[in-house]
Amino acid sequence: MTRRKVFDPDAVPSSFWRENDVQTALARRDMGALFRSYLAEFDDCTQTQLALLTEHDRSDVSNWVRGTRHGQVSDIGVLTRIAEGLRLPDSARVLMGLAPANALVSSVLDEREMSASEAGSTGRTDRRRLDDSDMTSVRIAICGSRPDHVNNVAIDAAVRALARLVMVRRLRVNHGPVGVGIEVMTHIADHYQPPGLRGAVAIFGRRNVIADAEYVVIVGGGAGTRAEADLAVAVGKRVLPYGATGGTAQAVLQHMRRNPALSTWMPPDALATLDQCAQLGPGATTIEIERMTDEFVDMLDTIIHADQGEPRA
Repeated sequence: MTRRKVFDPDAVPSSFWRENDVQTALARRDMGALFRSYLAEFDDCTQTQLALLTEHDRSDVSNWVRGTRHGQVSDIGVLTRIAEGLRLPDSARVLMGLAPANALVSSVLDEREMSASEAGSTGRTDRRRLDDSDMTSVRIAICGSRPDHVNNVAIDAAVRALARLVMVRRLRVNHGPVGVGIEVMTHIADHYQPPGLRGAVAIFGRRNVIADAEYVVIVGGGAGTRAEADLAVAVGKRVLPYGATGGTAQAVLQHMRRNPALSTWMPPDALATLDQCAQLGPGATTIEIERMTDEFVDMLDTIIHADQGEPRA
């Protein structure tokens, strides 16, 4: 009897993970739909091999594929076994709500940095991890809070979208002990579980929060956030307020409109997007709010990578 060849998930082309049906299944965490697409695409993979690869009983896989078991999965442990067993690329892992395979997301002081003398005799002052991973990622400060007069639905959407951006781009984050910044880091810890995030260490002192950040993102916010924003503007930081969230973010955006010199560093299309992302109608649906939030975060992503995040004193 000819023995069936063991299926190699490393042979799966990256194009498979970009197919619409596959990406929809990943985003919905619908393992039934994902497994059906996988089996349909790769004839030499069986339900038994899927079970072995993902560390599940064959009956579980069969029930997912046949639809007799609810396909959507929320258990991070189950999702992680599937992602690792099928060798999901980082883009697919993030879409499913998991950290990139080698992610090392850090909040301030969770970085195990070495001094120049520890790093060697080259005279460089670059901060580096003890595992020698890249420390060139951009650092952003996320400032904001939830006073009574803000749009909490927009803030919720911003927390999720910023968490994805931090994970995908491996940004470093400054934040205070309370507020939107710590919400973003908590969302990352709860939903992505990156191996490099052992804790989110808050920074005390508003000036310290923005001191070494290349960009200052404002989401909602009250008096405390306004003080941070005013400091950021005063020292010439690149400030990016998400106006639709209201509060300080809206006030800072209006201040930038009255003082065009504050936004001369921004490309015209980014500035236009910043304005558009403040025009949220009173009857806006959750889907419309999420779409606007994605536009704001996409703009932030484009700016950071086009500008290379050069520090501003």
